[in-house]
Amino acid sequence: MKKIVMFRGGVETLAFFSEEMAREFQEMGYAVFFYDLKNEDESARKLKKFIKPGETVMLTFNFQGLEQEPGVYGERDGYIWDAYGIPCYNIAADHPYFYDNRLRSLPRKYRHISIDRLQERYFQEYYPEYESAGFLPLAGTVLREPVQSRETAVVMTGNYTPPSFFEQHINWINDEYAAFYRGIIDELIEKPHQTVEEVAKRHCEREMGEVSREDLRLVLHKMIFIDLYVRNYWRGRVIKTLVEAGIPVEVIGKGWEELDCGAPENLAIHPQTDSKNCLRYLARAKISVNVMPWFKDGAHDRVFNSILNGAVCVSDTSRYLCGELHEGEGVCYYDLEHLPELCGKVKDLLQNETLLQEIAARGREKVLKSHTWKQRARTLAEWFEKEERV
Repeated sequence: MKKIVMFRGGVETLAFFSEEMAREFQEMGYAVFFYDLKNEDESARKLKKFIKPGETVMLTFNFQGLEQEPGVYGERDGYIWDAYGIPCYNIAADHPYFYDNRLRSLPRKYRHISIDRLQERYFQEYYPEYESAGFLPLAGTVLREPVQSRETAVVMTGNYTPPSFFEQHINWINDEYAAFYRGIIDELIEKPHQTVEEVAKRHCEREMGEVSREDLRLVLHKMIFIDLYVRNYWRGRVIKTLVEAGIPVEVIGKGWEELDCGAPENLAIHPQTDSKNCLRYLARAKISVNVMPWFKDGAHDRVFNSILNGAVCVSDTSRYLCGELHEGEGVCYYDLEHLPELCGKVKDLLQNETLLQEIAARGREKVLKSHTWKQRARTLAEWFEKEERV
């Protein structure tokens, strides 16, 4: 494969990831065409001139270009990807149950990429009609600017939605269903090492007996609010615990004004911003706090971004992340079930500047070698070349 079609004009973060990989693809000799979702008419015309059967692959995030957009899909002719026999690699930046409605009527050469190994296993079990390209975790980016002084003690980049927002979804049918949903939520909060799908499946089978694969796909898709509830619950609780322990925290993102905490004077709120500005905040911070978005065997780009830009990442665990980065290699781990210990760990780190710098340096070297978008592009290029040989 010599040509790659990628996308911009949708979610800013996903375009940023794509552009980071595009740099490496071009260094490797690939021709890259960016389809602009905000200018589909012109992009569609240019796309037809760019693609060449047998030499072109499409790479996207979160089904961009795979949702029957008018520029690439017609009612009579179907997808342009099928017309030209183009393999379509889609990096799903969240669990497959978020995308059940999209995982239908896809191009013949659809290739699904999972960013968590448990999510990959789920996809293979519940969507056997499609090909799984494999597991490819998210990656990080080095800020291409001079690093400023680290005057910020603790930072967290990411939005927050108060759990109360999800009450409308919990109560949308009747009290019996609400009690069922709350039972799943309560168990995930009590035992946060579990995945949403394993707890939800257990509760479903307890209430209804054995559930078919198709039915469980639909049920879990309708319960994605549980995933969002739990991840936001823990995100808010972690920040609340830190600021109420007297630790100043700066948060960047939407919704933090709604966090109910007893020490608001310790919480500085910055508005949601773009990916590059988030890197700037990380480059000014000593510690970056991460709460995994329920990836139990994957990693979030926030971890790698933090380490690459010199901040020690204090994060809850995942099996994959702990295998890649040991304690003290750019990261210090905490347990969601023992949050008071988190405060002690953060305070100790802030009081030992030398240790902070040592941890950051150890992690940066390792992440630079294995966890940038440059490395992810190289892995994808290997997959593309295998496709060409088949």
